[in-house]
Amino acid sequence: MPIITSNHKDLFRTPTTEDKLNLFQLLLDAHELTVNLSLALLKIIHRELKSDQFRDRSVYKHYAEAIESLRYHMLDTFQLVVAAWKHYQSASKTPVEWFPDDGPKG
Repeated sequence: MPIITSNHKDLFRTPTTEDKLNLFQLLLDAHELTVNLSLALLKIIHRELKSDQFRDRSVYKHYAEAIESLRYHMLDTFQLVVAAWKHYQSASKTPVEWFPDDGPKG
């Protein structure tokens, strides 16, 4: 469980991948995750983990645990996220501004 701080400067720092995973887990635990929100957060987290500059293996473990938790607790949402992810990977209809690193294929 993430530690809540009263340090006001923490409110304005750039969130890390671990912070995003913590947000994902908090939303999952609160049953506030939707398919779109899950897909958006996981896409951002996945892109950050794919980058060559990322070396902290514990974050990969946390990511795998978050995916497994989503699959276990919200199987229908998990299945829709997987289907949407596959669709976005293969479709050229994805707006460029959504995923500027991927861009349309074709």
